[in-house]
Amino acid sequence: GQPVPAVTLGPAAMRAVLQVFENYQRARVNFVQTVAELATRPQNIEALQNAGVMQLLRPLLLDNVPSIQQSAALALGRLANYNDELAEAVVSNEVLPQLVYSLAEQNRFYKKAAAFVLRAVAKHSPQLAQAVVDSGALDALVGCLEEFDPGVKEAAAWALGYIARHNGELAQTVVDAGAVPLLVLCVQERSWSSSVSLFSA
Repeated sequence: GQPVPAVTLGPAAMRAVLQVFENYQRARVNFVQTVAELATRPQNIEALQNAGVMQLLRPLLLDNVPSIQQSAALALGRLANYNDELAEAVVSNEVLPQLVYSLAEQNRFYKKAAAFVLRAVAKHSPQLAQAVVDSGALDALVGCLEEFDPGVKEAAAWALGYIARHNGELAQTVVDAGAVPLLVLCVQERSWSSSVSLFSA
C-alpha cells in the first residue's frame, strides 16, 4: 500500500494532545505525593498495603519526572520503615536493584530518598540487611559518601550503619566495601551520630 502522508496538527489540536500528557503527569504527581503523605500515618499503612501500593510505586521510580521519582522513593522508604513485612515487600517487588541503579545516576534529592529506602529495609533484621547487600547497594552507598552534598553523605552513612550494626559479618562487608576511610573523612568534616553508629557496630 501507499505510505500514509504525515498530517500536521494545528495549534488547537496540538494543545489538546499535550493537555492529555499534562493531565497524566499531574495525576501521577498527585498520586505519589498523596501516598507519601498517607504513609506518614500508621493507621493508613494496612489500607495502602491492601491496595497494592508497592506495585504501583515501583514503576514511578523510573518516571521521567524527577520529582515523581523522589516522591515514590520517599513513599517506599516510609512504608519499609514501618515494619519488616513491608520491608520484605520492597525486596520481593525487586525495588532494591532499581534504587541501586538510580543511586549512581540521579540527583542529590533522589539519592537521599533512595538511601533512606535502603536504610529502612536494612534496619529490621540481618536477613533484610543482607538483601540490601545482595542488591549491590554497598558500592553505591560508599560512592555517595564521596558526594559533595552533606545530606547525601549523611543518608548513605545512616544506611551503612544500619547494615553494619546487625552482626560482625555484615559489619565486615561494609568495611570490605571501603566505607571506613570515607566515614572517617565525613566525621572530620562534620560531627554525625550516623557515622558514629557504624563504628559502634
